[in-house]
Amino acid sequence: MRIFNYKIFNESASIRDDDGVNQIVQNLSRIINDMRFKLLNLIEINSNIDVKEELDLLKDEFGEDVIRDLNIEALLRKLYQIISLKGSNIKERISNEIDSYLNSLESRLNSQKEISDDDHFDEFEGEYSILPRKKYEKEKFGLQVELMKLQEWVVKNNKKVAIVFEGRDSAGKGSTIKRFIEYMNPKYFRVVALGIPSEEERNNWFGRYENHLPKEGEIVFFDRSWYNRGVVEPVMGYCTEDQYDDFMDNVVNWEESLIRDGIILIKFWFSITKDKQQQRFKIRQESPLKYWKFSPNDAKVVDKFEMIGEFKNIMFQKTSTRTTPWVVINSNDKKIGRLNAIRYALDKIDYDDKDESKCKWYPEVVNVLL
Repeated sequence: MRIFNYKIFNESASIRDDDGVNQIVQNLSRIINDMRFKLLNLIEINSNIDVKEELDLLKDEFGEDVIRDLNIEALLRKLYQIISLKGSNIKERISNEIDSYLNSLESRLNSQKEISDDDHFDEFEGEYSILPRKKYEKEKFGLQVELMKLQEWVVKNNKKVAIVFEGRDSAGKGSTIKRFIEYMNPKYFRVVALGIPSEEERNNWFGRYENHLPKEGEIVFFDRSWYNRGVVEPVMGYCTEDQYDDFMDNVVNWEESLIRDGIILIKFWFSITKDKQQQRFKIRQESPLKYWKFSPNDAKVVDKFEMIGEFKNIMFQKTSTRTTPWVVINSNDKKIGRLNAIRYALDKIDYDDKDESKCKWYPEVVNVLL
């Protein structure tokens, strides 16, 4: 049994009682609002947040349990993403994100009262999650029921849905797709994970993927996509500069043509930290069941983390539009990332008999780049 007693300002506050919840909410809100003021000042001087430094300060103030259980690291990473991408209305977006997170605090703490076991460590995956196994399975079940409704609607109405899964190696793309499709009717979906392109495909990049787009009544999950040319290929030297430039110049118009053709397109980027990637690589190498997933390419990308980040940010800035925005899933917590990717997809597609309560994602986990 976990004991949810959080030591706040040298006082013990328990989420087992309403007064304890109120105290924690008040104290956290005060500190996070102070952080809001600090962030707005950083924007004024064209600087960014040091996530590790802020986390260390908050851990000193509240202890590691609070930071972990309330997913505050993901909140800080999302705020970092907003500032670093230097889009429009940054101050307004920062304030809105903080307000959204603060408004969720009481319900998060109250939901912790329901947790009756401490099974937060998944031995198979080798990772800790905020969600204990039983709560994760319960939430996943409800979302997968909604996915069945979604698929039935797609088939009945001859809709075409394409969902792109991009991100660094080990970010959780494949495991999330697995949960999307776990109970779907296999006749009406496909998972596309293409191998090394032929010379002809290299020179006809969009044509390579047009062959795999969804037909009427079908959902296609792209485990990596045409965006290989936007990040992986230039970083690894697998394409020429001209090929990269041609892709970046034309991909938005190409995607708009897909939308005009009736395709519903969702683009996910699964985001993890460098430390988390290295931890997952180590788990892969040591696992008797997953060692094959650590490829020679994985070994190469370890030293290219920052370069991949630079190309990723350029891709976000040039290819995220209001029609087809990039949706960043902060997935250091793999289970939280999976569930919130599903929630986002369910929310964005207007299928029949939708349970709206199942479609509300964690504000700090999902970052829509508009």
